[in-house]
Order: sequence, then structure tokens, then C-alpha cells
Amino acid sequence: MDDLTTPEKIWQRACGNGPTAPGAGDSALMAMLTFHGLVMNLGALQAIKCLDAQQIAAARAAFRTYGFGNIAGIIGAGQHAIAQGFDPDELDATLEEAYAAIIDEDGVLLRAFESHHAQQPSAYAPLAGV
Repeated sequence: MDDLTTPEKIWQRACGNGPTAPGAGDSALMAMLTFHGLVMNLGALQAIKCLDAQQIAAARAAFRTYGFGNIAGIIGAGQHAIAQGFDPDELDATLEEAYAAIIDEDGVLLRAFESHHAQQPSAYAPLAGV
């Protein structure tokens, strides 16, 4: 881990347990990565369904923090569609397509995080031992 940049170390920390006292950026990064991980493993519909209201709100805010307001909108639309009883198969395909059109690979999130970190490094807790 010594050859990693500070943003790479923060990213890796967020993929684990996160810092003991997270900054606002750390919390946003962890919420975004949690949602994204669920989308990649279970699909967008299941990601929305298996998180509680507080986690969904955190994920939506996190996506906005990193410049993905459109993803926050997709999540909100998915919540609304679930509440309205839309066909799960059709809804899942629609959500997947919309999500993938914006975030087609993990690097999209990484670049957004790196840009945010460069502009607001104080939003992230210091790295231990640095």
C-alpha cells in the first residue's frame, strides 16, 4: 500500500471499514461504493430494495456529492416505481440500463472521487500514520 497515492489509499479505506472518525467525503464515498457494489452484485432494483431509507438517502446524497445527480434521480425514480408496484422484471432492466449508461465501469466513480478529493481534501479524514 506504500506505492499508492493518497486518494487511492482513501478509496481502499472506504472499501473496508472506513476511518474511525470519517469526514463528510469519507461518508459519501462509503455510501456511494456500498450502493454501487450492490448494483454490481445484485442489480439496481435489489440495491434499492435491500438498503433502508437512511442508507438510500445517504447514497443519493453521495452520488450528488460526486457529480452524479442523475444517478440520485434514478434511485429516487426506482423507489417511486417500487412503491407504485411496477413490474419488477421490467423495472430492473430499466434501472440497470439507466445506471449503466452513466456508470459503465468503476473507473467513472474513481475519477469523480479523485476530482472531489483534489478540490476538497479536507472532506476526508487523515490517513493513519501519515
